[in-house]
Amino acid sequence: MKAVTWGEFRLGAGLSIKHGFAFLGEYFVSSGTKIVLTPGNFVEAGGFKPKSGSEKYYEGPIPDPYLLSRGSVVVAMTEQSVGLLGSAATVPVDDVYLHNQRIGLVRITDGSVLDVRFVYHLMNSPEVRRQIQATATGAKIRHTAPERIQNVVVQLPPVSTQRSIAQVLDSIADLIENNRRRVELLEQMVQAIYREWFVHFRYPGHEHDELIDSPLGPIPSPWSVTPVRDLCSSIQSGGTPRRSEAAFWSDGTIPWYKTGDLTDSVLVESSERISEVAIQKSTARLFEPETILMAIYGSPTVGRLGLVVTPSSCNQAALGIRAKPSVSTTEFLWHVLAGLRDHLNGIAQGAAQQNVSKAKVEAAPAILPTWELVSRFTSMVSGPWRLAHVLARQTHTLVGIRDLLLPGLVTGRIDVSRLNLESLLEGAGA
Repeated sequence: MKAVTWGEFRLGAGLSIKHGFAFLGEYFVSSGTKIVLTPGNFVEAGGFKPKSGSEKYYEGPIPDPYLLSRGSVVVAMTEQSVGLLGSAATVPVDDVYLHNQRIGLVRITDGSVLDVRFVYHLMNSPEVRRQIQATATGAKIRHTAPERIQNVVVQLPPVSTQRSIAQVLDSIADLIENNRRRVELLEQMVQAIYREWFVHFRYPGHEHDELIDSPLGPIPSPWSVTPVRDLCSSIQSGGTPRRSEAAFWSDGTIPWYKTGDLTDSVLVESSERISEVAIQKSTARLFEPETILMAIYGSPTVGRLGLVVTPSSCNQAALGIRAKPSVSTTEFLWHVLAGLRDHLNGIAQGAAQQNVSKAKVEAAPAILPTWELVSRFTSMVSGPWRLAHVLARQTHTLVGIRDLLLPGLVTGRIDVSRLNLESLLEGAGA
């Protein structure tokens, strides 16, 4: 087979970047049908992110060219958060999102040399990001401009190869997005059942129970209010091994989590690892699977959760909490702790860094239903809740595959014609 020829190419020779419109603040409203696209709608690694409740709706006059269509590729030209500059996303729906001035719209001017889907992935590659960052301006908030993006120089293959590369990367992106949607739906379903039973008291058989007064307001008569510690077999603080002790950190095999690693989901990867020696000779503790980690330091992370699935450790800014058998379960305790977040943030203290003590978490009031009802709830939700965790871990693996393939494919270091994607995805469990 004849080798595919790659050549140096300036992006502006095949595309243009169009500035958005300066939508007037006087027309922003709290709800509506049109949403102003902002850098907050971009994922740092690339992709579209709904803002889920913090959208900027607009009800003023809209110039015709600034209503975006589904499939349009847009680029963040303002670095609203570190690493976001140059991130590309695909508009998910027709006639909803408005093209604002901090966003660039990619328009292909020569389809014989550039494929728009390939350009989307190319914009999210490290090489293009580096060039955009290098020419950005601004001290605190960095900006780029259409002409700077158009001046980026890359190596390009023929359009047919671009389309093949884009198809591979789009396939992985679709799997990632599908998994994320499934995880969100499963978690929402479980949370809805919890709220229906244990917040609104519409559980099976509730018609036969009267409401009685309690420190937390009316509750069903068979239930009680108790400190969180009564739902737990253990509540322990984490610890940080001395950084100066190389044996604690060298060749670490034990996941060691910081509060920034906690995302209210199953824990799939820690930012650092520690050694067995650190567990034996430092303040660090080893937490077994089914331990719930809870952040107790730092706004807005106070109260965030993570579920341990392999023996792990964490720093002192988090607690490891385990459910007490015959009183609680991991599934039930997780949702109890999640429901305490507003309370814990309300009592958090500290001038430089908000925090809540272990003692305050232990003493936080919680409603305790009958064990029969807790067991019934667990049996009902355990399947979908655990499936969400499997999908989350699978998604993490897929993101790793994408991040490995993306820079290689768009630069030609990985030959797309020799890539066995099916085998790769099978290894990821997809």
